[in-house]
Amino acid sequence: METVDEKNTSGAALFLFTVILAIVASALAFAAHRRNSIWGDPPSLWADVAAKSPEKARPHYNLATVLAGSGRLDEALRENYRAIELYPDYAKAHFNIGAIFHVRGRVDEAIEKYKKALSLQPEIVEAHNNLGYAYYSKGLFEEAMKEYNAAVSLRPSHVTTYINIGYIYRDMGRTEDAISAYREVLKYAPRMPLPHYLIGEAHLSEGRLDLAAGDFRTALGIDPGFAEAHNGMGKVFERAGRRDEAIREYSEALDLKPGLTEARDNRARLIEGRR
Repeated sequence: METVDEKNTSGAALFLFTVILAIVASALAFAAHRRNSIWGDPPSLWADVAAKSPEKARPHYNLATVLAGSGRLDEALRENYRAIELYPDYAKAHFNIGAIFHVRGRVDEAIEKYKKALSLQPEIVEAHNNLGYAYYSKGLFEEAMKEYNAAVSLRPSHVTTYINIGYIYRDMGRTEDAISAYREVLKYAPRMPLPHYLIGEAHLSEGRLDLAAGDFRTALGIDPGFAEAHNGMGKVFERAGRRDEAIREYSEALDLKPGLTEARDNRARLIEGRR
């Protein structure tokens, strides 16, 4: 409830989705723990409960939640639909259907499901956040910001929303506002590497190399395997004329994440320039 760049699309949607599933699943953990000696995993447990209470919506919703958490999205979708068939006003089931649509790139359908969930239960923070992200992905920044503001009004510590607000400001060229949004994250999650990286990228976009390097190093101090932060350091070194160090950082980024296109292109450009 994904995600550093490429306009933060499917990867971020998946991240947003798994966050809400983790929140919902935590409410089930105690019951699952008590019965795990009988059923080996949560899907088996809740499948048994749903089978014994086929006309109750909640067991189907709970089963959908754990199925989705196991990556079994088709089955999760079916169980969520069964839940709302039994209880049409089941807001969280509508939300989870929207999240599955969102993960699969069916953004317009996701928007409709998020709206339905919020019409039934306006205080679902994750629905406001995900709806905002869906609007953002369609370039509807004003609508997205409205939903993000609703999310943080309901839960000021919802760090994902501040990151998403920062993305809007970044794309609008409002660098300082983006940095402020990322810094809000650090008030609640100081050991989260992503905002440090994003602040570094913002400083880099303004040519503030020393500040950018400091933020990238902070991100790497928290997570040495953060490939994008290594790529960021490579860009700092490249702009400072330190080509060998830049190549080393780009190579490290690619070792960690071979599909990181920007790092691959950056390294190839520098290596080609040596010839």
